[in-house]
Amino acid sequence: MVLKKYITKICVVLLLLVMTVGLATSVYAAPDVLPADIESTEEGLLTLKAPEQLITSTNNKKLPISATVPEGAQVTVYRFDPTTGNYHKIVVDDVPMETTVGATMLYAGQVDLNEGNNKFLIRGGWDDSVYTVVKFEVNLLNISFMDRIKGVISAIFN
Repeated sequence: MVLKKYITKICVVLLLLVMTVGLATSVYAAPDVLPADIESTEEGLLTLKAPEQLITSTNNKKLPISATVPEGAQVTVYRFDPTTGNYHKIVVDDVPMETTVGATMLYAGQVDLNEGNNKFLIRGGWDDSVYTVVKFEVNLLNISFMDRIKGVISAIFN
C-alpha cells in the first residue's frame, strides 16, 4: 500500500515536471514575413532607442539597433523587400534576429546596411495578437557623396 502511494506521488511529480519543462521551452516565434501596412495592436510595448530618429542617414555600413521592452517580450527585426512589398525577418548566419528579452528589458543588435535606402521594422510583443511595431529608415550614403560634402565644408571654412 505504501509502495503504491509512493509510485503515485512520483508519477505526479514527473508529470508536473514534464509539463513545466514543456511550457518553459515552448517559445513564441514571430512570423517570418509581415505586410508593409502592419500596425501595432498595442502601443508602448517597445520603445526604439537606436537609431534615435525614424528617418536618418549614415556613412557607416553597420547599424546598431536597440530598444526597450518588458521582460519576457519577444523582439524581432525585419528588413523591407521592395520586390515583395513585405518586411522579412532578418537572418544572420542562419540565426534569425529575434530574442526573448530578459531582466535588463533591453534589446540590442546590429545589421549590415545596403547601399541607398534601407527600411526596417522592429516588432516587440507577447504573441500574434499583442505587439508593437516601429518602422524606421536608414539611408547609407556612399563615399563619393561624403567626399563631396567634405569638399564643400572645407571650401566654406578655408
